[in-house]
Amino acid sequence: MSGNVNDRAVPDVRLTSVHNFRDVAGPGYALVPDGTMSRGVVYRSTALAVGEEDLDVLERLGVTAVVDLRTEDEIAKQPDVVPAGADYVAVDVLAGHTSAATLTTFDDFGVEDARREMALTYERFVLGDDERAAFGRAVHALAASSGPAIVHCTAGKDRTGWVSAVLQLLAGVREEDVLADYLLTRTHSVDFVSAIRSFVEAEMPEHLAVIEVLIGVEEEYLRRSLDHLTREFGDARRYLVEGTGLEEPVVEALTERLRRR
Repeated sequence: MSGNVNDRAVPDVRLTSVHNFRDVAGPGYALVPDGTMSRGVVYRSTALAVGEEDLDVLERLGVTAVVDLRTEDEIAKQPDVVPAGADYVAVDVLAGHTSAATLTTFDDFGVEDARREMALTYERFVLGDDERAAFGRAVHALAASSGPAIVHCTAGKDRTGWVSAVLQLLAGVREEDVLADYLLTRTHSVDFVSAIRSFVEAEMPEHLAVIEVLIGVEEEYLRRSLDHLTREFGDARRYLVEGTGLEEPVVEALTERLRRR
């Protein structure tokens, strides 16, 4: 990535055809010990099924990379619409584990199973060797982008939420702000969640209770990942270097890119 942007010149980007599209830096989160997180570097969203008007917005923004964290099956069902001039990088960060999007195909999969699977998914973000390696590839693609990048999954909350949290922690954002930003998905995905709920109620109401768990955004999930990160690696930098295999110069350059002083 190139040098720091002037965040004050970076406008808020609003899309109408994609839910939960927002800057990973938020309003320019305060950093420890000083400075703010650079805006306009990495954006996050749900699947990038953008309409023509929103595609024009992204192209004017100068997006140079789209990093898709979904499985092959998820991508096949809803391919991304990639802005002209942007590199598309697909990285299945679930590393072969079942996606929450398909769990309801099992008739005996209940609410407690869903809660347990969500907890395990967030644990694997930190403890799973294959998952860490995949997240390393995803972050490397973001770091290699010469301009604004977009990272996303299907719902833009779990896999995308973890990448966003790692980038924020790497920059120096306080953990309480990281958690608060994670929970903002509840606000930014109201219509998305409502549409899913309406579909389930009409087509497979017997799965509604399970779906409510799978589409939920709960602080305890991210805290589980953060607790494991602290115990296993100490901080986001060591997680990326020692856990995901990213080279130190890449992590250092990305860290500087994410900070505005």
